[in-house]
Amino acid sequence: MEFSFPFETSVEKIAIGGTALEIERLKSLDETIDAFFAEYERTNRAELFEGLCPYFGVPWPAGVALAKKMEREGKNWSGRDVLEIGCGLALPSMILARHGAFVTATDLHPDVPVFLEKNKQLNRLSGPEYLFLDWRQSRLLPEAALLIGSDIVYDRQQPPELVKFLREYLPWKEAVFTDPGRPYWEAFVNLVKQEAWRAEEELVDGVFLLHLRR
Repeated sequence: MEFSFPFETSVEKIAIGGTALEIERLKSLDETIDAFFAEYERTNRAELFEGLCPYFGVPWPAGVALAKKMEREGKNWSGRDVLEIGCGLALPSMILARHGAFVTATDLHPDVPVFLEKNKQLNRLSGPEYLFLDWRQSRLLPEAALLIGSDIVYDRQQPPELVKFLREYLPWKEAVFTDPGRPYWEAFVNLVKQEAWRAEEELVDGVFLLHLRR
């Protein structure tokens, strides 16, 4: 598999609790965006910013925080099915796979599975499996006891869309979401509290963590 754009990458070792992951990532997000803009000016390819912009390609604080929670609780999910939506570099999914969970990592950027395969090889992992998916559009999902996602509420439409998704995607028993405190996170939490789910929110190292149980 090849990248859709000539990314410049580097390998970073990231400490996740007592585990260290080696992660191939964009060497510089800012420089990559500059390169995208230069290509856009040269070719007028609107999809470079509409669907191909590689924000997924760096480890964000919310993703690291979710991975650390999965490291702490990984033994609880060994042998069970987990679904990550908007996985990006999929740090939480890889941590859970290392603990023996059956994980499906999903995203809609075409380069996500390329990075994931490289990082599975770097860390000698057989999982997670990957599924190309826009959670806002599709409900054709594998069943999972645990649903996870990090930094996925970043525009006005997403809080009600995510709550609708949680209502309609019936198999989950628990869900965990993390967020760095983006403008629409509070709206999502407020909507969740109107549902018949048990919700626990905490702030850990500057990242909001929401644990839902049916």
